[in-house]
This record gives sequence, C-alpha cells and structure tokens, in this order.
Amino acid sequence: MSLATFTNEALSAEWRINVSGQVYGPYTGHQLKAFVDEGRVAPHSIVQAGERGPWITAIDDPVLGQFFVKPLFEKPLQSEDTGAGPQFANIIIIADLKSFGTGLFEPTLMKLGDALRLNSQTWLLRTERTAGTIRNELVPHLGKTDSLFVVDASRGGRSTWFNLGPETDAKIRKVWRRAG
Repeated sequence: MSLATFTNEALSAEWRINVSGQVYGPYTGHQLKAFVDEGRVAPHSIVQAGERGPWITAIDDPVLGQFFVKPLFEKPLQSEDTGAGPQFANIIIIADLKSFGTGLFEPTLMKLGDALRLNSQTWLLRTERTAGTIRNELVPHLGKTDSLFVVDASRGGRSTWFNLGPETDAKIRKVWRRAG
C-alpha cells in the first residue's frame, strides 16, 4: 500500500511519541509525516496510536510505517553542477552533550564524512547524507539530557533537532518561518 492510498481519515488519527521516557503529542499522521521528512521521527522512534494503543516502533505501525518505504525507482541525490554523481552538503552540527551517552557520538559523527570539530559543541561536516539521516545516526549515541541541532547549509538550510523540548521546537519553527 502506498502513502497515496491513505485516506485523510487515516492520517487524521492521533499518535504520541515517547522520547527517553517523555511523551509528546498527540500528533496527527500529517504532522508525523512532516516530522519524518525533517528526520525528527525515525523508523526506530517509539509511538502509540490513540490513547490506549501499544507502544511500538514507528516502522511497525501500519500507517506510520509507510512513511519509511522508499519508492523502487527513487533517484539518488545528484550533483547540481554536472547532474552525475553524489551531491555533497556542508552540515553544521551543534550538540549539547551533558551526559556520557554511549561515548560513540563523536566517532560516529567522524565516520559520516569529512568532519572538523570547531569547539566543544560544534562540528562541520561535508557529506552526502541529509540532515535527517545524520540526526538519526547520532541520536542512538546521545544520553537522556543531551540535545542535538543539525543544519544543512548547502541544501536550502534544512534543519532537524533532537531533545530540545516542545517549547523550543515551537520557537524554532516560528523563527525559521518568519518572512523577510
């Protein structure tokens, strides 16, 4: 079943998200689709359909799981200059690492492409990956009190974040959408 076959009724249902024991929501399927596109919800994210459904991974939910299915003939990112080969991006990563997490945060980040640590909280990265993919690769190596902000400085300033809280989330969205 493709995403196009979902009715507005199915996507208007509500889900909750559990992030390190903190429950957020409810969110509609439309909102969660946007979160998936931004890389804020991953296949391994823990979700609950409705108020009483079981807590499962997003990819195991019959509706949300479809957000992670890639089209069979999806084209890889191509270089804007030549139309061939991978498209690289300059990424800015800001991480507030308050806990020890798994200790694999920086080693994992360094494996994602050419990286430079600017200071204790900021890295520059040159990679083929998207901001959302980078976020999803790094989140498993963060502790409960750590936070992450990733900005793609090459591809239209796309950004994604983790563990900043709903109030900060709303403020970021407001600032990013301001005109002029």
